[in-house]
Amino acid sequence: MVDKFIKSPLNYTGNKFRILSQIIEYFPKKIGTFVDLFCGGATVGFNIDAEKIILIDSNPRIINLLETLADNNIDKIINSIEHIIDEYNLSYSYKYGYSYYREEGYVEGNNGLKKYNDAGFYKLRDDYNSLENKSTFDANVMLYVLMVYGFNNDIRFNSEGRYNLPVGKTDFNKNNYLKLVDFNERAKKINFEFVLADFKSKEVADIINEGDFVYCDPPYLITTAVYNENNGWSVNDEEALLDILKKIDSNGKKFALSNILKKVDNENVILSNWIKSNNYVKHNIDYHYRSASYNKKNRNGQEEEVLITNEN
Repeated sequence: MVDKFIKSPLNYTGNKFRILSQIIEYFPKKIGTFVDLFCGGATVGFNIDAEKIILIDSNPRIINLLETLADNNIDKIINSIEHIIDEYNLSYSYKYGYSYYREEGYVEGNNGLKKYNDAGFYKLRDDYNSLENKSTFDANVMLYVLMVYGFNNDIRFNSEGRYNLPVGKTDFNKNNYLKLVDFNERAKKINFEFVLADFKSKEVADIINEGDFVYCDPPYLITTAVYNENNGWSVNDEEALLDILKKIDSNGKKFALSNILKKVDNENVILSNWIKSNNYVKHNIDYHYRSASYNKKNRNGQEEEVLITNEN
């Protein structure tokens, strides 16, 4: 286990930071190549002690952004962020302190810095969406700033691929600064690779064959979140993933799968039956995503989050 868990610089819905110690407890103690099949914000992959870490995701914007924040010099990244803050006249509480904006009358009740950043944020959003090439360093830093200043610090695109979240209440504060620096520093200490690919592709199948341990945190079949609004996770996707995990097991390798078996009145029957028929092990996880935006309805509803492994 690593000495200190770090938070992802991306506020990815359902990220596993708060339950890392619970799930890593069931991972092998020594791992050669660790495969994070649905890496999202890289929370799990960047907190693993392994000889090599392969982080896979099918979202090109997320992979490009993570690579930008991990591979570049931190001073270059911070300078670019500050340039955008200055150009679009956004608040900068890490540098000036939140109290400065409050004392100057820029903080409005529960809306925080929303009004102060309103005009600049929407200009930045328009400029980002108008870019032809969104894979450049500058484009990725623009996307990062949009996330930091956007509603709920999320990343969301509409069906046309345009970033479409409204302005939020917060800004580039001390918390966001530290997460970014910690992530960049961790990247310098580990052997990692980001891979843009669909989990059903031959490329991923080859990676899995070479890997020693596979961790999966896919979109959940019985929930809806920002990351799978447009191309929702289907029954076919669920069954395809479970077939892949079964093959990993038959090849004598280990896996771990994060998922939700029950939520309010819904049950993932496909997953439940798969666990029973293959005698896999279900570990109950003690945490509910109460603060996640997708879960504001039925906050008090019962939810059974689990980690499934093919080893006790």
